[in-house]
Amino acid sequence: MDKEHANETPYAADVEQLDDDWLVHHIAAAGSAESVVPLLERKIREGVIQPGTRLPTIRALSEQSGVSFRNIRDAVAVLRGKGLVETRRRGGTVVADPLATRPASAVEPGGTDAPATSPVGELAHASSDPELLPDLADALAAGLRSPNLHSNVRQYITDRLRTVAQRDWPFAAEAYIAGGSGAEAALLCVGTLATPSGKLAIDVPINPGLLDHIRRLGLEVFQVPADANGADPDALASALKQGARAYLFQPTGPYAMTPPATAARVRELADVIAGFDDVIVVEDDAVGPLANVAGPTFGTVLPGQVVRVRSFCRSYGVDLRTSVIGGPREAVERIRDNRSYGLAVNSRIMQDALAHLIESSATARTLKRARGVYAKRKAALANALLRRGITTHSGPNAQFLWVEVNSEVDTLIDLATAGYSVGAGSRSFVKPPSAGLLRIATLRLPDDTAAIDQLADAIGRAMRGQMRDLYA
Repeated sequence: MDKEHANETPYAADVEQLDDDWLVHHIAAAGSAESVVPLLERKIREGVIQPGTRLPTIRALSEQSGVSFRNIRDAVAVLRGKGLVETRRRGGTVVADPLATRPASAVEPGGTDAPATSPVGELAHASSDPELLPDLADALAAGLRSPNLHSNVRQYITDRLRTVAQRDWPFAAEAYIAGGSGAEAALLCVGTLATPSGKLAIDVPINPGLLDHIRRLGLEVFQVPADANGADPDALASALKQGARAYLFQPTGPYAMTPPATAARVRELADVIAGFDDVIVVEDDAVGPLANVAGPTFGTVLPGQVVRVRSFCRSYGVDLRTSVIGGPREAVERIRDNRSYGLAVNSRIMQDALAHLIESSATARTLKRARGVYAKRKAALANALLRRGITTHSGPNAQFLWVEVNSEVDTLIDLATAGYSVGAGSRSFVKPPSAGLLRIATLRLPDDTAAIDQLADAIGRAMRGQMRDLYA
């Protein structure tokens, strides 16, 4: 905020409408979509413009600020693609929670304020296809038969879920507990285990929502990029030398641009970790049973120093809200006690429903089909882009395609104008890369070849800056 307006508050806690004059002043000073986007993003993320605040209409902002309708419309489209604003019927455009991971709504070509109705344009988030998820009816029925149902005694993990989880756990864990959703469990683990240093090394690229939440915890974060063999040992060593004592490792890499770490690279990284005292690795297995390639583990080379989180959200759907955390007893008990002061515990119904799904042969067949369909969809878009001379990057378990672009903001604006909401790749890094990146979710891509070609054409035009001529 500039000096002239340093003491002005653009909203009151009990008022939802943003002060038009304040916003107009800043948009007029910004002058272009490229400047308006970072301005509004910064104010939203800093909490200066709070979630739930209703923005003035695009036309009103344009007329009052002197900035073109198209520039403001494009800026709002990018903010919508980043999940920072949402358009509600009869409610106008309102500020969303910048730390919430919600599907973004694409705008229709032609620039109206109404969101597009087709899910084809929503490509910023890795949402599972409901048609490829297992039927939960039998699983929930099995959960209702859980022993000790309605007991007041807390059961941090049911006997059945522990038994099932142990069967394919990649290392010998001393203790297990059930956690919430995968991202919630990973956040709980790093928030607990990164203390007292308050410093954390993380693999990148990473879930941008998870990264935002980690920052909100007040942790100092160091990024560990990867090459074709896995995470960079020198980057990890640098983070540990600067005081990081927890390392968030992504064995299955839902956001990865490269393959999982090789066994040799894991041993090399383990040697780096062994040179420092009291380092613990949190393995965030976010892909879980949906993985095409088994993820590596440090648990066999660093016994007693590894906690693993296995998520089932993308495999079985988000409504089970149950993950499994396993590792050294002392670390797992710290995590348990740090979850709502040890009071939080998952429903026995949900725990045993999850155990039923893990053991079910019908669920295994559903997962096999889902892996095949998801792989085919990702390959279809990658091949369509390659035919247009556009190279993509993606790990074998990744649920995104990454495309390098000259200008991330310009390309996001142009794609949003054409009706496609994709992710800003820079948000998945602690330090944004020098090149712009698009992050395109692939799980819910259309199976229609014509729709894939249409999307690939739009990406190509946006990369070349041709979209602005179409919608000027």
